[in-house]
Amino acid sequence: MEEKMGRKHMLTLSDREKLSITGVTEVFSFDEEVIELETGKGYLEIKGDGLHIIKMNIDDGEVIVEGTVDELIYHDNQSQGKKKGAIMSKLFK
Repeated sequence: MEEKMGRKHMLTLSDREKLSITGVTEVFSFDEEVIELETGKGYLEIKGDGLHIIKMNIDDGEVIVEGTVDELIYHDNQSQGKKKGAIMSKLFK
């Protein structure tokens, strides 16, 4: 686990339509409007329209998203735990 957390984290956004992310350790949820994931630098929330994950390789820590990206929001580790719990409660309702 420590190896995953120590990965280099980088975002590359092209024309607000293609987002490449490295250093991803876990993807919590995704739909066409919100993608929630964890990186080595904290919890990341991607908001937009028509979002689709076109590549996801957690072993390499790489995720590529296409669609219109409106917001990239980082949360600190304390908030991350709260988000994770909220996501899990949604899944089991």
